[in-house]
Amino acid sequence: MALARRFRDHDGQLTGTAEALQSAVAVVGWEGPDATDFRERWEQCRQKLSLTAGHLGSAAEHLALQAAQQDAASDPEGRIDAGDYGGMLGGEFLDWSDLINAGERVGDIWRDRIEAGDPESSLGSRYTEENPQWDPADVDIDQNGIESSLVNQGSLGDCWYLAALMAVQQTDPGLLAENISGVGEPPGADGWEVQLFLDGEWQDVPVSPEDLGVNGTMDDGTGDPSWATIYEMAMINANDGRASAVSADTPAAGLEMITGESARESDSIGQPSFDEYKQAIDEGRPITVMTDPMKPIGPARDDLVAAHVYQVSGYDEETGEIILTNPHGPNGSTTYEVRIDPDDPMYATSIFMTGIGE
Repeated sequence: MALARRFRDHDGQLTGTAEALQSAVAVVGWEGPDATDFRERWEQCRQKLSLTAGHLGSAAEHLALQAAQQDAASDPEGRIDAGDYGGMLGGEFLDWSDLINAGERVGDIWRDRIEAGDPESSLGSRYTEENPQWDPADVDIDQNGIESSLVNQGSLGDCWYLAALMAVQQTDPGLLAENISGVGEPPGADGWEVQLFLDGEWQDVPVSPEDLGVNGTMDDGTGDPSWATIYEMAMINANDGRASAVSADTPAAGLEMITGESARESDSIGQPSFDEYKQAIDEGRPITVMTDPMKPIGPARDDLVAAHVYQVSGYDEETGEIILTNPHGPNGSTTYEVRIDPDDPMYATSIFMTGIGE
């Protein structure tokens, strides 16, 4: 933490110097071509100073995050007091979602927004441009259509969100259908509105057909955009396309955003037993799990994708195993369904975190 504070102090000093010089330049009564040239050169210098200060601030936050992760891993509940980190991580108390998001935010300064239209972006070209015959009004957003479709994760690292969609698709598809509506005539021709639970309240998030990219999630059966594609894009739009908000989070975060209900989160220290998973499944509660702890105790299983979130879709009472379903889809290059025993002592080397919705 001492090193993080030094980086933050130098960030503040550099920012203060740039602001002081800017004030000095602003009050100089100097006119003419030389003055104009000077002010243009100073603006270039000011921007470089601000960028360097931003890098120092990001490095400070990253160092503070590393210290926080070490402390959280040692805490029985995985929680720490944010006040111990000089205000660099925010909040009164931090949990794993805070830590993951803080780590992702560090990289935002070097990353572009996630949006369709650029073939080199993570969403790729616009789906409407690559498939001009596709009719957005054909996307089935009714409950029956939602129940029958299969999610196939695209190029984005938002498995935490897609696995949550799959879990709610199984437990409450009516809620998903209720919270998505088509815009235009026929419905969907001009896009959709999706309700997501954000910052403690339900919010309507608009999605345009032009927002969808060819590299987003698609229906595994048809290869076309589905209700899940629209839900995915709503999450991206709600976060203004920030990579840190899209590419990583905990199992509980996705469930809460979609259902509006709190979700219980357990890390490797206190994972549910088989009976607890079974009870939650029997009660119709959505469940997702995240693979691989940040500092593995031992090797993870070969049939599990590292740092990936799966839906818990069922259980086998005879073997004592729970069934995990992969957002990559049945036609993906990784194993679609994996069975794993939560009561095995080595379970924590493969599954790091569980989120169970209400």
